[in-house]
Amino acid sequence: MKRFEFGLILISLAGMMMPALMAQEVAPDTQTGNFLYKTPTGWNPVEKDDTTVIYAPAPPPGTSTYIALAADNLEGDLQNSFKVLWGGFKNSYRIVQGGQAAPLHAKNGYDAYYTSAVALDQSGRQWSVYVMGAQYKKRIQTVMFMSNVPAGSMLSAYQKIFQQTFIASLSFGDALPGSKVPAIDAAVAEETPHKLLPGALEGIYVGYALGGGGHMGIHRLHFNPDGWVVKDVPQEGMIGFDFTAYRNDANTNRSWVGRYRLDGNQINIAWQDYADDRQVIKRNETSFTPGIDVYIPMCRCTGKKFSGKYNWGLAGSGQYLQFSSDGTFLDHGVLDQMLVPNPYYEHPRTQHGTYAIQSQTVVFTFADGRRGMRTFYAPKAQEHGGIFDWIGLGWHILYEEHHVNEP
Repeated sequence: MKRFEFGLILISLAGMMMPALMAQEVAPDTQTGNFLYKTPTGWNPVEKDDTTVIYAPAPPPGTSTYIALAADNLEGDLQNSFKVLWGGFKNSYRIVQGGQAAPLHAKNGYDAYYTSAVALDQSGRQWSVYVMGAQYKKRIQTVMFMSNVPAGSMLSAYQKIFQQTFIASLSFGDALPGSKVPAIDAAVAEETPHKLLPGALEGIYVGYALGGGGHMGIHRLHFNPDGWVVKDVPQEGMIGFDFTAYRNDANTNRSWVGRYRLDGNQINIAWQDYADDRQVIKRNETSFTPGIDVYIPMCRCTGKKFSGKYNWGLAGSGQYLQFSSDGTFLDHGVLDQMLVPNPYYEHPRTQHGTYAIQSQTVVFTFADGRRGMRTFYAPKAQEHGGIFDWIGLGWHILYEEHHVNEP
């Protein structure tokens, strides 16, 4: 039962005995594997091998507080499995108070064993510990709370959040089925653009345009080196996208397909349904800010890792995607509304996992094994930096939290 040793691999994470915890009415908003729970506000989930670690915010210097989640097959029954789990912990920690196992039937419908203790690690640091093993089908779902914050108001606050938010909301259920997403290799070298002939363009360009009633909005144009251009991009992703087949498809709106001619930085476009009319726009190859009828190129971004908190709608909505340069992401109520149909559309959750970019597509792999993808684009002028002012996911634009949008 290798995962029963997970407490030994979590590093840099004091205290008082934790009482038995009974669930209250708190709605879950996060799913990790078979765990359903509410992520405490400000706590940061991180994937460590087969374990999800949710770190508490604002730890005092030299301390750490976290919740760790892992799962494995039962070894016999639940009682014996918990005995093995707790025995593995005691091999590396010395119990100085508590540590007696007790059964629990939670209000949210699961059976478990738990224990709370004060323990010393091998360097003599003191930890406040709570460990629970719950049964879900033929698996033991393990929850561990640990803190080396000295006894006092801050430790009590962390414990209260753990009890009244996390444990109160905890239940178990099947992981959502995975999406039909093609395989992706995030480590591939940057895709090499074609060597363009004079007058040719390639890839996605983004600019602002005035619509009906004077409304200004983002427009996307996809150029091909053969002289054709189409409006907008596929929303779901562009892995395997065939430009020629798309523009020739009888179902493709003819007003979205046109021929272009490049004259310096001026682009002339004749759309198929208005052959006698010409749209004239400009390009700016070095800018990362589009303008009215000024289009800028998007990066291919294959293998790209970046960071930043990108807001979905108004910043005050609390809905955002946070990307990290280690290839992980935190989704705070966005992707349940974007990857539709979705049973959580009306009540989007907090989720996390890893991301990879290839073929103008970002693939999200969630902690519970599900996958989803969206067409990805971002300013080419910023592709070698660690952050973008804004990113596009399908037909949606998300702005980095510090960016001021002034088209």
